[in-house]
Amino acid sequence: MTISRRERLIGVVLFIGCMTFVSICGAKEKNPSILVKIDPRIELMSIIFRMAGNPEYRMGRVASYVQDVDKYFVRFKEHDAVKLAAKLRETRGVSYDAVMGLAIHVTDAFELEERIPFDPQPDTLDKRWTPGLAREFLLAARRFVEDSKFGAFIQAHASLYDLAARRIQAVMEEHGVVDWLDKFYGPRSNAKFELVLGMLNGPANYGARIKLSKEDEILYSILGVWETDGQGKPQFSGQVIPTVVHEFCHSYCNPLVDRHASALQASGIEIFKRVETAMNQMAYGNWLTMMRESLVRASVIRFLHAKFGEARAKKGIQNETQKQFFWIGELSDLLGEYEQDRSTYPSLDIFFPRVTAFFNSYVDRIDQDVQDKAKERQDKLETLKAKSPKILGMVPPAGSQNVDPNLEAIVITFDRPMKDKQWSVMRLSDKFPKMKGTVYYDKTRTIFTIPVELNPDTEYEFGLNAEGYLAFASEAGNPLYPVLIRFKTRKVNKI
Repeated sequence: MTISRRERLIGVVLFIGCMTFVSICGAKEKNPSILVKIDPRIELMSIIFRMAGNPEYRMGRVASYVQDVDKYFVRFKEHDAVKLAAKLRETRGVSYDAVMGLAIHVTDAFELEERIPFDPQPDTLDKRWTPGLAREFLLAARRFVEDSKFGAFIQAHASLYDLAARRIQAVMEEHGVVDWLDKFYGPRSNAKFELVLGMLNGPANYGARIKLSKEDEILYSILGVWETDGQGKPQFSGQVIPTVVHEFCHSYCNPLVDRHASALQASGIEIFKRVETAMNQMAYGNWLTMMRESLVRASVIRFLHAKFGEARAKKGIQNETQKQFFWIGELSDLLGEYEQDRSTYPSLDIFFPRVTAFFNSYVDRIDQDVQDKAKERQDKLETLKAKSPKILGMVPPAGSQNVDPNLEAIVITFDRPMKDKQWSVMRLSDKFPKMKGTVYYDKTRTIFTIPVELNPDTEYEFGLNAEGYLAFASEAGNPLYPVLIRFKTRKVNKI
């Protein structure tokens, strides 16, 4: 009997559907319209771009899963799909949300057909893709799925996926996320909401959406898994709720900002100039992305205020200010006025001219804000530095200019035990070394290892911690003062 490729995969798809797509429901649930799941499309794209070396897909925190991925797919790191992914990143900047955005625009992880036509290109598909490039990549990805027996890998991890979905479901209960979104932005009666866990994404999270028809659309919050329990299994606390909301807010805020982009451009360019370095460290490479993030982050502050109270909202403002969104407090207060006068402003779109006016006026104040915040920042950094763990040694030594390109790991030794499962290895530029495996501490938690693959005659740089990203911390809870590390590999003489 000859079984077609489609028939051969149907059983796998049905099995995955039963085991890993878990919707939130139950008597206590106040948000029955959010579907929670692990989506094989997300896992497939994450795996391919991980194998291609994209650092944002090499931050997985579920160690056993990461090891399984690397062991299972290592044979396919030279696959056409992986090579094309690497090329797309180098030539088109296909990374971060562009990867996840394509995933939700295909039918499933096996047929990989266009969920909606790519011609003309839908506005929900990132412009780093073109219809032709997306189709070329999906053709290679179909071969990757078949060659690697991707379905078998997904089946083998069904119980892990089910556990993760049930655990995030339990945390989501009682928070009324969709109720708040409907109240704040206005209801989208034909929208569906999906919370998808990205098992390889670690602390990276993404918002995405797709319009299936003129009325019907799906909004996605793609949440990385960055916490694990004592057995290394995914776990979640209430701290993830603002992140879930943040990613859903992108589906509302990005189109709004884009619609008003011409009115925001002048102020956006001027503000971006003052905070460009900080924005780039968060992969926000232009003023438009900064403006989208500003509206999203101010919206999340309003959520925190509504759901958890003023103290939590103030803490949220402090966190955003540390990331150099200096204006978030004022913007949140402005959105508070919008909330209080919905008879005049039934939608945020109608209110948006006031947002534009705010940014136009803020341009005149940002230099003073930057100066004041710089003084506050310096004071905090001095306090941080005094209590910070110290680096006793590093292989290769920081600043080395003759490093062996065959070196397989960067090893950093701290002067005291550090907190496990917490680190911020920061990509600061295109000189970031290619990570080849999962980072880890030794048993003493004083020696930190970063498996890498280096090239000869190449300059590298990365950071340990950064402002707003102080995950490296001692066992006592004192964060590592941000460290910049640079080195260069030696040339290899040709015989």
